[in-house]
Amino acid sequence: MGFWVGNWLHDPPSKEYDSTGKRAVIKHLCIGPVETQTWYESVDGQYYCELHIIEGLQAGDVFLDRISKAEMLEAIVTEIDLCKSLGEAELATVFQAEKDKVEK
Repeated sequence: MGFWVGNWLHDPPSKEYDSTGKRAVIKHLCIGPVETQTWYESVDGQYYCELHIIEGLQAGDVFLDRISKAEMLEAIVTEIDLCKSLGEAELATVFQAEKDKVEK
């Protein structure tokens, strides 16, 4: 289960790749306006950050950036720190395992 920070739901990493070859490592869902931010690993080992705007003036827009391993690690460390600061020790452990996978 994830946790809320303001309007943003922070979800744990996905365990498997989806039908498009993506495995979400960090997932954020905003409920007002509705949008998602996802940092994911592709089946070929590349890392991406995707912003999908679902409602509002830019509804339907999707912004996709390929990111480096270092940028993915930075995003994971930020999520770990946030989990720890909010008392989400179990999720911090899950994200630490993701960090260890990326570092290998």
